[in-house]
Amino acid sequence: MNKKQQVMELWRRCFEDTDEFIRFYFERKYSDANSLIYEENGKALSALQMLPYPMRWENVTVDTSYISGACTLPDVRNRGFMTLLLQNALQEMYDRGIAFSTLIPAEDWLFGYYAGQGYVTVFDYALHTYTPANQTIPNTLSLTTSDRFDANFARNLFPYFDQEMSKRNYCIQHPYNDYITIVEEAYLSEGQLWATYRQNVPTGWALAVPEKDRVCVKELLFDTEQEKTELLQNIHAFWPDKTLVYKTLPAVSGNISLGMARLTHAPQMLQYFARLHPEVAFTLKLNDPQVPSNNGIYTIAGGNCIHTDQISGPIDSETDIPVLTQALLGYHPDILPAPLNRLFREARPYMNLMLD
Repeated sequence: MNKKQQVMELWRRCFEDTDEFIRFYFERKYSDANSLIYEENGKALSALQMLPYPMRWENVTVDTSYISGACTLPDVRNRGFMTLLLQNALQEMYDRGIAFSTLIPAEDWLFGYYAGQGYVTVFDYALHTYTPANQTIPNTLSLTTSDRFDANFARNLFPYFDQEMSKRNYCIQHPYNDYITIVEEAYLSEGQLWATYRQNVPTGWALAVPEKDRVCVKELLFDTEQEKTELLQNIHAFWPDKTLVYKTLPAVSGNISLGMARLTHAPQMLQYFARLHPEVAFTLKLNDPQVPSNNGIYTIAGGNCIHTDQISGPIDSETDIPVLTQALLGYHPDILPAPLNRLFREARPYMNLMLD
């Protein structure tokens, strides 16, 4: 078997996905270049994918790598194969100039495992239950959906989707090919894409997928509350016997933890931070046991960052990768140690539509 076939066989043995989804995933998302395998005697025992995604960070775009399909054959687990693969993946990301690695743990206990590799929970979302209300919608607003995947329908809505997603700072973005994959995969799960228009111009976008006892709107984008109401009312009317829930950006409180991130290229990101904040000056000592290239002293001043191995003056902060990741992504900086809690502004990182 070639590399792709080996990874597919691992996937089948480790996950409960349908053959239809597996074929779809490996056709749309898989590449040998982004796949790492641990094998013994020519047999693949463990594998993971490193899927590239751009991210809006402080209104610039940085590269991230999403860990997907991390799996080990059941009879050889707990031997350190996945830990070794993750360490190799993190070094590979550094070599490629990838700023952050992201992932969504498949089970709650995995949050602790990935924390041991330097990941920290930073991606939350809010989940709301829709309460039906018969509101009158102005006749200037129209709505369209398709009960089958329509590539033209999805394609025509991409500029609106991309425009609205790009407004979200600290947010994983979805280029066109990934967007089409997301929509088509929803239809494989009997979901539908919905859109509102004003004078034939898109003003709202929603992707809804039925689950066991509910319908979940995976993403909801809209210009005004009227579009939001029109979309939710019609989706609920389409599945009237199911509870309708919808995801939104994280709120002030009551959020649900979804995913984790890990800084993979500290010199790059601290240089970006220095350029964007020339008024900030501090010296940081960083320890990264998985990616030694990140270790060292970082002096930030006057819009520049100098990375060295030698201490030449006082250190303002000595920290590790999880804390610095949290700081750079603005996730509850108030709980970080001084002076990081004063230097980094609060944000609400967001990741969604990852085929998870």
